[in-house]
Amino acid sequence: MGHKRKPETRARDALNAIAIEGIKNGTYTGPKHAAAELGVSASTLKKRLRGRKSRAEVREAQQQLTHQEEKALVDWISQATATGNPVPHQYIKEMAEEIRKSREGKTEEFLRPLGTSWMEAFLGRHSQLKTKLSKAIEVSRVRDVTQEQVHNFNKEFRWAIREKNIKLENIYNCDETGTYLMCLLF
Repeated sequence: MGHKRKPETRARDALNAIAIEGIKNGTYTGPKHAAAELGVSASTLKKRLRGRKSRAEVREAQQQLTHQEEKALVDWISQATATGNPVPHQYIKEMAEEIRKSREGKTEEFLRPLGTSWMEAFLGRHSQLKTKLSKAIEVSRVRDVTQEQVHNFNKEFRWAIREKNIKLENIYNCDETGTYLMCLLF
């Protein structure tokens, strides 16, 4: 099973990074000063300044995807979700496999398949991603919509915009489930 980082661990790592940056740019005179100001361990700061990595950084070598690959995957999931297209877990896992395969020829290492708990570990590392069950449209609603109805709706919609002199920035278009509707305005 994957390792899920606690929120307080993430916060402490962020403060350590701020402290190290502050020591390097002169904001703090040294590890003790930074530790006192930010409430972190001075000994941890000293070790990090000498090159020791955080637990999260050490674990990166054990992960199936590199930090950059995971960031690209998170960005893709976020963008798809923002446009109203939630991505199922199985599809995310398939995309991760494809990302890994793309570097297969560049390295000589054997890539074992992603494990059964990979998705849980991935979501644990990226708390900004949330799992939500999506609701399918009723079959009768899908079946009853015809191409002619869609064209008539768009024709009347464009007419109403012109007739009432409605500005495009004043049009908000969501149905009752919160799914974006795409209408041709031109």
